[in-house]
Amino acid sequence: MTVWLTLLVAGAASYSFRFVPAVLVDRVGALARVERISAYAVPVTFAAVAADAVVARATVGTGGPLDALAPVAAALVAVVAARRTGSPLAAIAAGMPVLWALTWAAGR
Repeated sequence: MTVWLTLLVAGAASYSFRFVPAVLVDRVGALARVERISAYAVPVTFAAVAADAVVARATVGTGGPLDALAPVAAALVAVVAARRTGSPLAAIAAGMPVLWALTWAAGR
């Protein structure tokens, strides 16, 4: 019983950490500065994931620094696509095939 109670409490706490700020912002409103900054949340998250992939491939991968070529090239293509279209979806649609093709070509 204690395990289930612990799981329920942890789940409720986790849910409340996500739900309560959304409700407060909806009722009270967000500061203008927070709204401006939140527009950069998605690009910064993608950049962090891409940087992590590059570092992981360069340090842990079998090919050394050359193994990081695929995510770097894919990120560059994605940046160009995003700059030209202004769409994060276009960046993903352009960058992912480059990543897959170079990863396949490298034999991974």
